Amino acid sequence: LFDTENHGESGGDNYGEGNLDVSMIASFGLNITTLVSNTNTSMSTEEGNGFGEAMLDFLTSLANRETLPQVLSLSLGSLSAYSCDLLCEEAEKKGHAKSDCNAFLQEQRQVCMFLTQKQVGRISTALQVLGVRGVSVFGSSGDGGSHFSFDRFEGGSALADDLNEISCSFQMPVFPTGSPYITSVGGTLWKGTLFPDPSHPVAWPRSGGGFAWQFPRPAHQDNMIKDYLQSTAGLPPPSSYNSSARGYPDVSAISEDGTSQSSPTVAGIFSLLMDMRLQAGLKPLGFLGPRLYMVAEKFPGEAFQDVTEGSSAYHCDNGFPSAKGWDPVTGLGRPVWQGLMKHFASDDDTLLS
Repeated sequence: LFDTENHGESGGDNYGEGNLDVSMIASFGLNITTLVSNTNTSMSTEEGNGFGEAMLDFLTSLANRETLPQVLSLSLGSLSAYSCDLLCEEAEKKGHAKSDCNAFLQEQRQVCMFLTQKQVGRISTALQVLGVRGVSVFGSSGDGGSHFSFDRFEGGSALADDLNEISCSFQMPVFPTGSPYITSVGGTLWKGTLFPDPSHPVAWPRSGGGFAWQFPRPAHQDNMIKDYLQSTAGLPPPSSYNSSARGYPDVSAISEDGTSQSSPTVAGIFSLLMDMRLQAGLKPLGFLGPRLYMVAEKFPGEAFQDVTEGSSAYHCDNGFPSAKGWDPVTGLGRPVWQGLMKHFASDDDTLLS
């Protein structure tokens, strides 16, 4: 079912993306009613910095509806406004005009789609409101490791080369998945080439992850992120990321077609859990962050299978390595259905106390 007038056109820029989203959420959320909202009505809202305004308008409008969905999946995003500002500030140090840098970034497909850090903050607040109203929001963690929106800058110009060098010198978080009010979903694959082993997940090499520049780390992430930073060897240079900020992703799932596949997959799974809750007379889960990490800490391995192989380096000589427990590549790991039913489809007093 569509709840916007624009349904997209076959062959359109994000038509395939929309089909992937709907296919995955409907496949894993069997018999759950799925609404499709398409806010991309121009080249700017599909690929440029008009996207942020369209997203803000959609989220604030959605939060004001009398009846809301219990689950929302957002697959599209780009580098955060902070990351884009940082790219051009560093490019200016290399002799490029900031205006030239900003213009070049707008020529790139879905690289910098938010106007300002203030706009990003307002979008994050709108996501917070949805969580309070009972909507569990999921978002793709990105397809460029911890350095890119999707891939390296092309063109062979001095500016493109310098931006690639800058991108590898820093960890460049993306948005909206970097918001603390989204359940960020990274990517996994099955280990093995000729005979992939579904029981042995590894990180998808392009799985987005890292630490937001703009948003402080929420309290529910403290223990697991501190453990990761203190016990993991081979971390990127400390100056390349904000270790005190919100870390992402939170969880992960199969992503043969990118994290635009993994986010609606997990959203579909949680749609089934939400249906079970409603059938039992329980409230929707809403914002999932605190509960995700509480379950992972109290019952390790029950609701999420840890993924310990992989890295976010993608095209660069540094990145975050996968590790035991939470990591900024695949988060807490991939969903385990029996554990999810136990800890999310019911409200066990021993868990919530």
